[in-house]
Amino acid sequence: MIETMHDSEQYIETMGHDNFQKPNVYNKFLPFRDAVNQQSLQSFKEICETLSRIIQLRELRPGFPLWSSKLQQFISLYGLCFTKSDHLKFIHLYLSVLSIPDLNYSNAKTCFDILDELLNKSRLIQRDDLLVDWRILYAWVKLILFNNDENYSLLALPNDVEKSLLYCVRSCRPYFSATATQEILDEFRPWLCPFDSAFSDAMCYLDLFLPVHLPPKLHDQGFKLWLPEFLSIWETVCNNPDWEQNVINIFSFVAWCNIGYIDWEPWMPKIFTRILKSFSLPVANVQVSSHIQNYSISITATWIVAMMGNGSSCLQYLTDLFTAIKSFYHPSNTGEFQQDLVSFLSKLSQAFVDRLHLERKADSVWHFNPPEPYRLTENDITNFVNCVKECVFISIFNKAHLEEAAKACQFLSMLRPELIVPPLVDLLFSSVNSMTEPHRFTSLVTCLADMARQIVRQTPEFSQGQTYVLPLLMAVLPGIDSNDFKKTAVTFQFLNAMLMLVTCVDCSSAIHTRNDLTEIEKEVCLSTAKFEDFVTEFLNRTFQMIDTLSTEMSDAVVLNHETNSED
Repeated sequence: MIETMHDSEQYIETMGHDNFQKPNVYNKFLPFRDAVNQQSLQSFKEICETLSRIIQLRELRPGFPLWSSKLQQFISLYGLCFTKSDHLKFIHLYLSVLSIPDLNYSNAKTCFDILDELLNKSRLIQRDDLLVDWRILYAWVKLILFNNDENYSLLALPNDVEKSLLYCVRSCRPYFSATATQEILDEFRPWLCPFDSAFSDAMCYLDLFLPVHLPPKLHDQGFKLWLPEFLSIWETVCNNPDWEQNVINIFSFVAWCNIGYIDWEPWMPKIFTRILKSFSLPVANVQVSSHIQNYSISITATWIVAMMGNGSSCLQYLTDLFTAIKSFYHPSNTGEFQQDLVSFLSKLSQAFVDRLHLERKADSVWHFNPPEPYRLTENDITNFVNCVKECVFISIFNKAHLEEAAKACQFLSMLRPELIVPPLVDLLFSSVNSMTEPHRFTSLVTCLADMARQIVRQTPEFSQGQTYVLPLLMAVLPGIDSNDFKKTAVTFQFLNAMLMLVTCVDCSSAIHTRNDLTEIEKEVCLSTAKFEDFVTEFLNRTFQMIDTLSTEMSDAVVLNHETNSED
């Protein structure tokens, strides 16, 4: 039985925002924030009472989807502006709705969306606070993902219901019970016959449901029950079956959530050999079959990054991998394989930044807590950047995949700007006056635009970045060229990124009034005297381009008018 959540007026009087889960932080800066707070509490009271009444009276149509949408709107406007107790009550309410027999698919999709929204901030709800029965979601996965009726037009599913269900399962999985792993294995182990088509379905289910967020004290009831067995299955099957990607997903996810608790060393050679094979690289004149399914790049990158730390050989294997495939990054070696190779650099760098952020953030997530010896060290960061940067610098000049290469540069510059920014700046200065290779200028400016914050920011490790600001601003001005629209657009993008972070003020006199400046700060202050020259040159080139384009447009209009007159 679902009880009414609040007695409303007492709730409004006694509840304060300090006890709320995650309210919208921007609302408190509004001049009418008190009215907003009062309105949010009243709206929340109304939503709670109405949803509770709907469930008790079993009148799902039309009230349930209507008031669920109002709850979504409430969260969008005010954030999770309710207490932890109310948060849990909402979750239990929607889980109970999913367990109603013969619930229609539209209402089920509503539940999936709301549950995902309520649970996607996993740090707000500890594992001990909530228990989700995996069988409720399993029943819906069977109905939706493995339903053949839709193929014969016997059933119409709501749009994107599969995506909503998958996101919901992902958000609920950290809260499965400690015994869920054994229950799931008991359910699907009989399906694990490599010669049966049910094997693929079983791996899909296991990929979706196997709990990998268990705390160390429950590892004996978690991945230790199945990981050695799954690794053995993966090792013995080499014909690239359809379910192999599901196995890779499982390995990657369990490695990411259990850093420091799994010994991957015996499997390193096999892992990197399979990763190299999955790139489907051509050898001499031999083309790899198009039927081979490549591993997901983001999943592979996450797996590799999760295996690093505490003197692991993973980084050495990664270095050897890049040594083997380095020549394929050259822009002249074009092919379908290059997209995956460049994307691999980007996803690998992003995963490394994500792991470093999660390990060092103040309010850590309860399901991501690697032991201290296995956390990334400063030396690990430097070695990783040195390992990846050479292939990234080559990929910058790949016209077809510049965007991914620029992302990789941006992530690496967040880690070690002193190893990434100076080489790119030197390359830009050497390419400014090159008339035969304008694409080099365009590629480098695109990358530097993404690294504007790292250039301007002054840190103990990289304090000379600000000395590049004025030389770079002056160096890119020739890129304002009315004959090359792409170069002009990239140049304006770079100027916009830089000028949003700095103020064009002459501070050169500061060296005479301040006696606490470092040598680099004095150099930066003196360089600001060139701001006036930069602004003058920038405006001259801009107005010259406008004048040229206006003249060309006028000539085109006159020519068109004369042509029409002759006709």
